[in-house]
Amino acid sequence: MEEQKQRTNIEAGEDTVKYHAVKVGFLALGRALQSASHFEDEIKKEVSAWNEGFTFSMDVLPNGPSLVMRKENRRLKLLGIKKKADADLIVEIKNISAAFQMISMQAGAHHIYARHQISVTGNIADSMKLIRMLYIIEGYLFPKFLNKKVLKKSPKMTLKKHIGRLHIYTKGMILGM
Repeated sequence: MEEQKQRTNIEAGEDTVKYHAVKVGFLALGRALQSASHFEDEIKKEVSAWNEGFTFSMDVLPNGPSLVMRKENRRLKLLGIKKKADADLIVEIKNISAAFQMISMQAGAHHIYARHQISVTGNIADSMKLIRMLYIIEGYLFPKFLNKKVLKKSPKMTLKKHIGRLHIYTKGMILGM
């Protein structure tokens, strides 16, 4: 009796919901970083250490969205969400699921790094500056009960920080300024 072989061509499917959630999350993150680089002292300090024209990108592999930003006039400028770019610092997230966990506050960047789901090309000190800025922005964007899961310590929200939060939500998110 001849044995029949069953052929299976299973390919990884695309998770369009996660893809679009990460894309929107990158847009919000980019606009928030751009906005906060105008007034937040800690972010201004981190950005000041970079040369004018310094560019970084966060790319989701293999074909996910990318967040690309550049230092212009002592501030961060969002260059785009979809285009991958040559950059001074490239942060590659291994897959859309890991990126979704970061964007949806299920895991912090340090958790993703510990699971070897993120890699960095460029200066490690620059990547640490970026991580610190991301954590500052998360402190502005999300309330304390959400931050507890991904931040080691939630920032103290003073009146100035609440005004900054309002600035990020209005001028940053809505107007892209």
